[in-house]
Amino acid sequence: MNAFIHLIDYFGPPAPREPENWLQRHLRRQKNPLWRLHQRLHRWKTNIEIKVCSSLRFLWRISFGRWLYVKIRSHSRVEVASMRFITENTSIPVPKVWLHFQWKQLDYIVMQRMPGQCLDSIWPDLSDESKEIIVEQLARYVREMRSIPSPAGTQICSVLGGPIRNYRMYDDGNTGPFRDEAHLNLQLRCRHPVEESVPIVAVAHAKPHPLVFTHGDLMARNIMVQGTRVIAIIDWECAGWFPAHIEYCMAMNWQNWKLVHEPWRPWVHKFIPVYKVEAEADEALLSQYFVPMMHAP
Repeated sequence: MNAFIHLIDYFGPPAPREPENWLQRHLRRQKNPLWRLHQRLHRWKTNIEIKVCSSLRFLWRISFGRWLYVKIRSHSRVEVASMRFITENTSIPVPKVWLHFQWKQLDYIVMQRMPGQCLDSIWPDLSDESKEIIVEQLARYVREMRSIPSPAGTQICSVLGGPIRNYRMYDDGNTGPFRDEAHLNLQLRCRHPVEESVPIVAVAHAKPHPLVFTHGDLMARNIMVQGTRVIAIIDWECAGWFPAHIEYCMAMNWQNWKLVHEPWRPWVHKFIPVYKVEAEADEALLSQYFVPMMHAP
């Protein structure tokens, strides 16, 4: 026994095992047959899921998907409320909402699938006569939407009276509600005094504007047509009560910055009331501050 103890003392305790790096762990696992089996089963499961999802999408398209469209968003209560509000108060064609529910922190809107095509896919190829017919319908719908009596007060908000969704007004999209137009203007200036901006901003921000119901993203991609007939106006997540010039400013300065939108831009003034000074001021603010990163106090 003493000899064994002396032997241990001579050689010392066994050296601790050096920690493995990620490559050593990977190589050791690859030699393990159970690990290789796990990898094969994982790949098999992934392939099965892809095939099942593809099959379900195909079955959906040839069955219920012919009549229904499912939109998945993180915040859709405002969009659903806006679509129902427009249906109840105007003749503007919008998809009928059949079902709205939340599952796993996402909102699902099951709505009517509208026939026809997105206007942006055919707009460059249409004749001027066809374009005139379409914008005449849009002008009528915009007038109807803006003629809805606004709620009492000066608050800029969604149809539910709460926050609005607008990526021009806040980087995250969700912002407000704003107490009044001055509060909104302060945020558009990124909380800077009006004196720090170019003179046209001071002129525009001194003007009061009535609140009107606003779509907020009235672009060709959100208009469905069949031939020259407007079938539906879609994507109402940015809608709400805004100062009267916001629809024009959004259409000219925010959604129209890509070259692909150039054919659409010259026609905007034919169906949305023009606010030239306000649009120039908004463009100047975009150049100076771009999009607000903080909420106005």
